[in-house]
Amino acid sequence: MSSPPLSQWQRHASAIVSGFLGDWLESRNNALAVPMSVLHEGREVVPQSPGVDRASGTVCLSIHGLMELESVWNLPGTDKQTYGTSLSGNVPGGVTDLMLRYNTGRPIYRNGEDLAALLETLVDSWPVPVKRLILIGHSMGGLLIRSACHYGQVSGHRWANLLGDCVYIGSPHDGSWLARGAHAAAGLLNEMPRDYLRVGGEVIDLRSEGIRNLTRGEVLARGTEETPLIPGVRHFVVCGLLARSRKNPVNALFGDALVHESSAQGRERSGWELAGVTTFPGVDHIRLAHHPDVAKQLEAWLV
Repeated sequence: MSSPPLSQWQRHASAIVSGFLGDWLESRNNALAVPMSVLHEGREVVPQSPGVDRASGTVCLSIHGLMELESVWNLPGTDKQTYGTSLSGNVPGGVTDLMLRYNTGRPIYRNGEDLAALLETLVDSWPVPVKRLILIGHSMGGLLIRSACHYGQVSGHRWANLLGDCVYIGSPHDGSWLARGAHAAAGLLNEMPRDYLRVGGEVIDLRSEGIRNLTRGEVLARGTEETPLIPGVRHFVVCGLLARSRKNPVNALFGDALVHESSAQGRERSGWELAGVTTFPGVDHIRLAHHPDVAKQLEAWLV
């Protein structure tokens, strides 16, 4: 007997809990651990036999961030239009808009390995030959793109050769100031002489490996040498800022609320070649995933 479908609030609760404790939940086979899946128009797609109506040769996969659901991509004031669907009317043959749902508490490299394998199966089973693959990632989703690209290359996957564009939206490539703050706070509290303060540090330390990876933007397994962005692909970066005035000190302190502009651009990374970078003052971290101005910029880049 199949389980009844989860309500929207239950899905959001599961996404939040998975973000905090996803690796722990998965190790215990807990049902709250969100499995990795691909969705099209709200329905789950089976990678081995993707029954997608009007499938096109251009596939766009949007990947949400920490504790988010695919609904974060819905543009306000529309009937569930997204960045992917906004491209479709301007690309010859159209664009098939897909979304990834996954357990954001898992280590990013493990999700990257699984996403690389999933994409290979999906491309091999697609109803029509895939000619172009577009990956769009918000926040942690952008780090997951980089991870999947690495493991796809290492495994010699065909989808990596079909990849045309990667878009990183508010992704903490050099780490998130908030994640770093949590790491520092946990370390400080754990050194305190008072038991109740040390308990606070232990509670913070319960955060998942996925959250810990955001401290320094880690996308690969420990001991693995990081490589530059996958070559032969156009890479684009979208940044946000809390205040409308670029000179406002709030932007220097908090960036888009979670990620500084420099980190979103990966300024500490070496060997990066970006095809385009843009910043939207006055657009915070979450709204970057569903803002009409961002949609227009993506159309200008990707069409």
